[in-house]
Amino acid sequence: MRQLRITSLVLSSFLLLSGCAISKYKRLFCDKIIITTQDVAPVIPASGLVKYKASIDVLKNHLSGLLLVKETDSLTKRLVFVTELGLKMFDFEARNGTINTVYVFDPLNKPVMIDALKRNFNHMLLLDAYWREAGKCAQKDRQIFALRSDPDKRYLSVADTASRALSLQETFHNHKLESRIEYSYDKHTERYTKIKAKQYGLVKFYFDLELIPPSHD
Repeated sequence: MRQLRITSLVLSSFLLLSGCAISKYKRLFCDKIIITTQDVAPVIPASGLVKYKASIDVLKNHLSGLLLVKETDSLTKRLVFVTELGLKMFDFEARNGTINTVYVFDPLNKPVMIDALKRNFNHMLLLDAYWREAGKCAQKDRQIFALRSDPDKRYLSVADTASRALSLQETFHNHKLESRIEYSYDKHTERYTKIKAKQYGLVKFYFDLELIPPSHD
């Protein structure tokens, strides 16, 4: 009986937190727009290679190494993850907001894991955020862009409108918090220096990216 009460309390607390998390977006006053890079600064620059030190935890797997991200043309991005020893773990190609699998290291090639990686990459790197209808909303000292495709709702928070830098992104599925992504941005380099993501639910996903500054040699 005591175990049942504890379980109920934990579930109630989670539901309460989830409800509170989405409630802060309920009374936004929004204008419909087509969201572009003029609204939210992109994570992937228009040219050049971006390198991140990466740590990934998903389905009891821990991976650490380098995430290499490059825009190969105006519509296509390439995402490659290699370990510190140079072993390639996965290779994805993103085009028009859709991610296709080029290569996955066989022990990691599980549908649940691949789906989690693709969904979170889409969100973290804003691969599917642009050129779609969004709500542009004002909330105190920040702008929030609401992207909706039932039953999912995503909210992109921009605290500094001058740089258009994203500070927070939260995704809800059927009103429950599904993922939370935090961003750090350097105005001088105009790059996101840190990205931390956490996916909740049955499939837990943790992602930690730290930008490796480009070499000027």
